[in-house]
Parts: sequence; structure tokens; C-alpha cells
Amino acid sequence: MTMTNVAPRGDTVLRSVLHLADLAPNAGGYRWRMTDGAARLHLDTPDSPPNVLIGVGAVLHHLRIALAAAGWDALVERGGSDPTLVATVRAVRGEPRTEQVAMAAAITVRISEDADYSDAAVPWTVLHRLAAQARGEGAELHLVVDHETRLRMLRRSRALRNAGVLAVIATSAGSEITAGAALSAVLLMGTVWGLHGCQLPVRSQVAAQVVGPRLAPQVVLRLGYPRT
Repeated sequence: MTMTNVAPRGDTVLRSVLHLADLAPNAGGYRWRMTDGAARLHLDTPDSPPNVLIGVGAVLHHLRIALAAAGWDALVERGGSDPTLVATVRAVRGEPRTEQVAMAAAITVRISEDADYSDAAVPWTVLHRLAAQARGEGAELHLVVDHETRLRMLRRSRALRNAGVLAVIATSAGSEITAGAALSAVLLMGTVWGLHGCQLPVRSQVAAQVVGPRLAPQVVLRLGYPRT
């Protein structure tokens, strides 16, 4: 008997990983449509708020990572004539990088926890890797080092003994989808390195002092090692 290897089609692979994309931190307000061998990501309404757009950016990044780990690249075409269409994604054969495989494995084990973290400090080498992930998506990751600024950002979490690392993801104004991709990349790479992470409310005036006048603060993150 002769056995023939039948390679899956790109649309089949897309369908199989959409559930992983939906595990990205998001506020909903979007939907997928599979047509003509492509996955089309639509907003529920064309005037969606920033938190929805940030979540959509994270969903798209999760999809890219999940496809890469499966041996496929994502061809992403942004926008279209439909004002609700965010992106059209097609899958083509590719070779995953080691870090993409590790980040894809982190998708299903990532923990978002607004709780007391371990006293263990996050090494600068890890923080540099997280910053590199944000830059790779077109954003910047700024650490919050000023004590008073940290307290103002942690207003609702003052009881914490160890808040961990506080950071702000910033982009040019109006680039929420880019910020969402950076958020996904930072959280997944953080999970690879054993970190938990959660989002805090963005107090724009406070966060703007961290990133400066050139950029818009989009996401505030707490990152740290879990207590054991």
C-alpha cells in the first residue's frame, strides 16, 4: 500500500488556530469571517473604543504566533472598503523561529493575575527581551521607576506588598492596534520567562509623564513572578 502525505490547506490551518487567537486579552467587540480561504477580522462597529482596538491588535498577534508555531506565516492585509474590516489574514507555508514556538505554547498557560507577586526581582535581561518584543511590533515599553508615579498608578492596589514591575506600552497617537500587538508579544514572552501579568487602568496624565510628549500611553502593565 502506498501512503501519500496530504498537506493541509491554509484555510484549514487558519480555522484550527482561531480559538487560540481568541485567548488574547481583549474586550470583545469583534468577529471572524472565513471567506475565500482567508480569515477576516471585523469590528462590531466602525467607531469602536480604544480598548476594543487594543484587544483586536492582541488577537491578531496571537493568530500570527499560533500560525507560525504550526509552520505557517500570516499574510496580513489591513483594512478594506468595509469600515468594520480590520484585517484579512491568509496562511502561507513558513518556518517558525524558536521563540515563536515558545510563545505559542504560552498562549494556553498565560495567567493574568492582579495579585501580590513574589519578592524576586525581574532580571534586566528579561526586561530587555520584553522591550525588544514591543519594539518589534512598532511600540515602546517604558518602565515606571519613579516611586510616586508607581503609587499613583497602583491606586486601587495599595494593599499589595509587591506590585512587581510596572510598565507602559506607548505608540504614536491613534495606533491602538499596534499597542495591542505589543501587549500580546510582551505578555507571551513574559509567560515564557515565568512571569504573570495584568493590565491596570491607564491614567493618561500619569502615564504620559512616563513616556514623554512624543508618544501616547496605551497600556499599563504589572509584571512579576507568582508567589510560591
